Amino acid sequence: MIASTPTRASQRTQRSGFTLLELMLVLAIIAAIGAIVTPSLGAMWERSKLRGATDALRLRWDQARLEAMRTGQNQVFECEPGTGNFSVKPLVLQADTTTAGTGATLLSGGALVETQDNGFMTSADTEEFQGETLEETITFVQCLVVGDMRAYSITQESLSGGSGVNDLNTSNIGQRVIFYADGSTSTAEVQIKNSRGDVKAVQMRGLTGHTRSIEVSNVASGDEAQ
Repeated sequence: MIASTPTRASQRTQRSGFTLLELMLVLAIIAAIGAIVTPSLGAMWERSKLRGATDALRLRWDQARLEAMRTGQNQVFECEPGTGNFSVKPLVLQADTTTAGTGATLLSGGALVETQDNGFMTSADTEEFQGETLEETITFVQCLVVGDMRAYSITQESLSGGSGVNDLNTSNIGQRVIFYADGSTSTAEVQIKNSRGDVKAVQMRGLTGHTRSIEVSNVASGDEAQ
């Protein structure tokens, strides 16, 4: 009997599958790549959220500045370090009765009212003064405000005849950002961070109200926030 010799086709067929060792090697390589890539993707996502939060904060400041100019009434920003909570409220002063325009919030008969373009006043919507929140996992680090006599004078006026909307006083004026009706603002810097510990800051120039964001610190990929 003549033994048949395996053809090349049959040899290719026998080698077309993977051995268990080869499969284990491929899985090990995939796991190693995943261990390297996953932390990097997480870091990129957190930094993207932080960047988005600084853009949102800059936009909110621009809105507050425009609101102050539109209504003729100063606006105040304040934040709570260690959380993502902040608020923007009108700074209600006695002088606003004669200087503020349409849409301003005034104190009349012990109640808050809002001026209308027809000269009448309606009850102010106090829900507008409720706090706002940054994106999840983004928190405030600190708020630094350059003190000046203008802010001090407004604080004194607020103490002598303001309303309960604001708690502005000489001890906290250094943590409040004021947007004035003439378009100028406090010179300020607010720092925020993500869950990894990366920190960015939003700065505002008082004379022009121009804002910009800067990078304060970055945590290396794979490192834990302290």
